Amino acid sequence: MTEVADKSASILKLAKALKSLQFGEFTLSSGQTSKYYFDDRLLSLHPEGLSEIATAFLPLIQETSAVAVGGPTVAADPIVGAITMLSQQEGHPLLGFLVRSEAKAHGMGKQVEGPVAEGTDVVIIDGTLSTGGSMFVAIDAAEAMGCRVVKVLSILDRHQGGGDKLRERGYNFSTLLEATLDGDVAVAV
Repeated sequence: MTEVADKSASILKLAKALKSLQFGEFTLSSGQTSKYYFDDRLLSLHPEGLSEIATAFLPLIQETSAVAVGGPTVAADPIVGAITMLSQQEGHPLLGFLVRSEAKAHGMGKQVEGPVAEGTDVVIIDGTLSTGGSMFVAIDAAEAMGCRVVKVLSILDRHQGGGDKLRERGYNFSTLLEATLDGDVAVAV
């Protein structure tokens, strides 16, 4: 196994132990039912979970021309912070940014927060990818300010169309974990 695959396997095991990944019958916000429930925040707000996520994502980011990493605020917040800190410690610092669901109605009226500038190559990350709604909001906001999205990453791809839409639009998409046809979750990398 590669280093990223080893980290992904560790993340899967930890997600089960922390009850971030649970199996049963669940109704999702979309109204669909699922045989599992994944709460990426239980994983990314745990010190070991966050460390595993950051060390799995960083090599995938370093394979690109990206100088910044960001994603939808709340889900991506701890992950972006951990990746930027780890990149600094490893001597190849990345900038971080967060994307609101819409521009603020006050202050500077920003949708993208952080020291990212026009023309920057960026990676967009999120915890869970379903249909891609929040991921596309982040991508569109970054591109609207003149950034070039060179990679898109998620912890878990639920295989509900988001990954296919990303690839159809030409994005380089990778995930650490993925849903299987029988309703399980497995290492993707």
